[in-house]
Amino acid sequence: MPPEIDDATSSLLLEVLRRCCGVVHCTDSALWLADTDHLHPVIGFGPHSETFIGSYSHPLEEGLMSMVYASGQPFCENNIQSNPQHSSRLDQQLSIQTDAMMVVPVVSKGELAGVITCVHTSAVGASTNEARVFSSQDMSELEFTAAVAGRILETSV
Repeated sequence: MPPEIDDATSSLLLEVLRRCCGVVHCTDSALWLADTDHLHPVIGFGPHSETFIGSYSHPLEEGLMSMVYASGQPFCENNIQSNPQHSSRLDQQLSIQTDAMMVVPVVSKGELAGVITCVHTSAVGASTNEARVFSSQDMSELEFTAAVAGRILETSV
């Protein structure tokens, strides 16, 4: 399991995620910290976060989040369902569909600590008239958020 995060640090990280979601116009974001074989969502903002924060772990050998963690490179996919590397494990648990996703690595104390995700979701099988996508400016915002989160973790964990 990843290290415990105290309440004050959790509140600060949650505010950082909330701010990012407002800027990139998405409803869901999460900070995932790694251990030897899983990514664990430790802080989340959005309507689905209470359902999986602290009760879900994602295998490090599966999906786009794990690819970003392994490579240390940010990634954005605006048509996630067409990407064969996408893991729908969490989608199935939450009964939602991820439509677009940004994932950025989080570095703390000079080490890769985990990733931050921002997603656009919809109800399973829903067709939307307007596709919600992420832009290069959105990716820049998430990279800034990841840098801030990494710095916060450095001073607290």
